[in-house]
Amino acid sequence: MQDFNDLQHLWKQDGKQNILPPKHLNKAKNFRQELIRKEIAGAVLLLATGLIILALAYFLDFRHKTLALYTAMFIVSFLCFIQAYLLLTTAHKVKQINEAALPTEHLQQWQEFDSFRKKRIHWNMPIYHLLLGIAISIYFREILAGASFHYYLLTYLPTYSWILFSYFYLGKRQLAKIDRSINEVIFELQELERQFGN
Repeated sequence: MQDFNDLQHLWKQDGKQNILPPKHLNKAKNFRQELIRKEIAGAVLLLATGLIILALAYFLDFRHKTLALYTAMFIVSFLCFIQAYLLLTTAHKVKQINEAALPTEHLQQWQEFDSFRKKRIHWNMPIYHLLLGIAISIYFREILAGASFHYYLLTYLPTYSWILFSYFYLGKRQLAKIDRSINEVIFELQELERQFGN
């Protein structure tokens, strides 16, 4: 009990010293590192995808070379680069969360990050999927010029089914998982703040 009182006394000091309980510090730290890794890995994959699409546009000898075809490929590549930039921006925001800060400040940093993330997702996800769908539609129209309706169906149906599935199911599921983890960190920090009177 004496250890708990000592810890409480440290937290109530003027902020020159701050020690989070190891359990809470490790959970927040592990989640923070995992989030940074995921954002950077996603950014690398998107950059690689964008570069591969540009290389295909340059090196492949398409049957129907049209401005619309190359524009569609450029748009998809550009979307990949923009998404990669946004993921790196998110990773940078997470890196700025100071685990050594006082509980009140630490909590505020997570809340600000959560607010930033939700605002970005609110406009980014629909716009990204919409522009991606349009660009792919233009690309397929150019590639499949003169093809039968069956080829169109066999190409468009799986592609747009996957885009809708990734937006409405996979994307929402992943976002909900991250939301839960962020909410757990925020809840624990709020509990600590209340417990220690910060």
